[in-house]
Amino acid sequence: MSLPKGTDELLVAWLDNELSPAEQAEVELRLTREGDLIERLAFIERSGMPFKKAFEPLLDAAPLDDLKKHLQAPASPEVSRRSLIAAAVSFLALGMISDRVVVHFSEPEENWRSLVAQYMALYTPETLSENPTMQALETQVKTTGDRLGLSLAIERLTLPNATLKNVRVLAYDEQRIAQITWLDAHHGPLALCITANSDAPASAKSEQKLGMNIVYWANKSHRFMVIGHGSAGEISKVAGQLRQKLSV
Repeated sequence: MSLPKGTDELLVAWLDNELSPAEQAEVELRLTREGDLIERLAFIERSGMPFKKAFEPLLDAAPLDDLKKHLQAPASPEVSRRSLIAAAVSFLALGMISDRVVVHFSEPEENWRSLVAQYMALYTPETLSENPTMQALETQVKTTGDRLGLSLAIERLTLPNATLKNVRVLAYDEQRIAQITWLDAHHGPLALCITANSDAPASAKSEQKLGMNIVYWANKSHRFMVIGHGSAGEISKVAGQLRQKLSV
C-alpha cells in the first residue's frame, strides 16, 4: 500500500522535533498501527548522516504552516518545498547503497524535466562532497548503462573543469531515469539525466527552470537533458560535448 502524499515531510518534521506535542503524539500513535509508516520512517532515518547536514539550512527555512495541515486536511496537489527536500534527502542517502532509487511524484510523465529541476535545485556543492573511488564509479556506470540499454564508460563522461561524482538510476512511476552528476569547479552541481524515448527523435533545445539552464534532446531510443547553474552558453557547450561522446 502506498503512503499518502506528504508523509515524508511529516516524518522529517517529526524526526526534527518540529511538530507540536499533539502532532507528535498523533504521529507516534500512527507508528504503533501502520507498518508501512514504520518502514518509511526507517528509510528516512538512514538518510540522517551525512546528507541531512547538507539540507539543514533548507529544512530550517521551510515554512511549517502547510506541513501542519497534513494532519487535518487532504494534501495539496502541488509538490511542497519540504516534500522535495525530504525526497532529495532520501534519494541521496539510498544512492550510496543502491544504484536504484524510487521517488514518487504526482506530476505526469511529460514533466520529467521539471521534476529533475526541482530536486537538482536542492543540490549544493556540499551535497556532492563525497569522493567515490574509481572502482565504485565504474560499477555505477556499468550498472546504469545496463539498466537503460546505453553504452556508457567513464571516458565518455569526462568533462573539463568538472568532477564526476555519481551515476545512478531513479525510478519515477516505473520509468527508469539515469542521473549522472558532476561537481563543476565554477558553478557547482551539474547533471545529465537520461530516460527511454518512445517518441520521434528531437533536436537540442534550451530552457530555464528554477534558475538553472537546461539543454534537452532525444534520439530514437532515449531522451537526454543537461542541467546546471552555468550560463546558457556553458550548458549548451557541455551538452554538445556529451552528445558527441554518447553518440560514438
